[in-house]
Amino acid sequence: MIPRDEALAIVDEKLGAMRMPHEQVKTQSGLMRRIAKDQHSRLDIPPFNRSAMDGFAIPAGDACERYRVLETVAAGITPTKTLLPGTATKVMTGAAVPEGAARVVMVELAEENGAEVTFERIPETTNICPTGEDMARGDLVLEAGTLLGPLEIASLVSVGITEIPVMRTPRVAILSTGDELVDSPDLLVPGKIMNSNGPLLRSLCQRSGLEVVRCDRVADSLEATVDALTACLAEADILILSGGVSVGEFDFVPQALERVGQTIHFDRLAMQPGKPTTFASSQEKTVFGLPGNPVAVYLMFHLFVLRAVALLAGSRHEVCYRTGPLGFDYSRKIAGRLAYVPCQLDRDGAIQRVNYHGSAHLLALHQADGFFLVPQGASKLSQGERVEFLSMRGGFE
Repeated sequence: MIPRDEALAIVDEKLGAMRMPHEQVKTQSGLMRRIAKDQHSRLDIPPFNRSAMDGFAIPAGDACERYRVLETVAAGITPTKTLLPGTATKVMTGAAVPEGAARVVMVELAEENGAEVTFERIPETTNICPTGEDMARGDLVLEAGTLLGPLEIASLVSVGITEIPVMRTPRVAILSTGDELVDSPDLLVPGKIMNSNGPLLRSLCQRSGLEVVRCDRVADSLEATVDALTACLAEADILILSGGVSVGEFDFVPQALERVGQTIHFDRLAMQPGKPTTFASSQEKTVFGLPGNPVAVYLMFHLFVLRAVALLAGSRHEVCYRTGPLGFDYSRKIAGRLAYVPCQLDRDGAIQRVNYHGSAHLLALHQADGFFLVPQGASKLSQGERVEFLSMRGGFE
């Protein structure tokens, strides 16, 4: 068994130089895609000296009892008159201020009387957003590898970038292994269970912006597994398997991976759950063999598969750990692995236990806010002790 961090480093090393090909798309169609190249602003933002509020633009160093109002400028309209001493231009929020303007006096301080305006006082603040205050033409907007969400798309459009090069969405094949799996309750007999890992992985991939090209089941047979792997790898960039990666008599995935030309880089982690997680690759393909239990599938997908996806896009995917106080005494019999234990947070931020029977207990995650970590070698943790916490909402999502 190898430690988690060593396994993550191996993934980084093997995939760090691999890249998905890229293609040009409309920026507004780029949601959940990763940028292939650094993007620089094509505009100054704001593109002109802009009023920060409704008010009156006046010249520099001008202090008069009354000002003659030259014109009213709404947002989207270009001023036509240059300010001279004793004159003012009424401007709306977001409007361009006229030539010669030094500040905008807010309407709350103004009293209009026909074509003239007087001010209760003239504040020190300019209330003008100067050209390029937010971003100058040529400034870096987003780095290559950035995942495009709503804010990123809006930011690119705001600086004039309407088309972008993005990494081609990785094509993913999902393969659930096991004679015990069925897809319909009508087929359940003693010894059979529902195939929940396939739908779980498909949904996780789709939510992460990945293209699922296959989602199949395969029986516990070496030849059947080799055939299924061959078919999946012909269509997909990334293959995710669940089950068949342990050391049981009917766990054929490691042998099958070697038969189809994949190099196994690790197949045992000092983690609980997740011990039999397997990582393999060839020149253009990436394979993760995940354990058969769904809690392990859920956890390993977020820790390892999403990391690989980001690497193929030239980026990084780092889950965010924080610390919190343990709200109960914890103990375990076997301390040889780093453990991720489902838990809840109470109102005070303390970590509390949930009803959890092990990594097959998928429904336990419905109660959980995340996982707390039990370090490798630790058999006991005391109430009040600060432990690492991985939020399923903050760290994963």
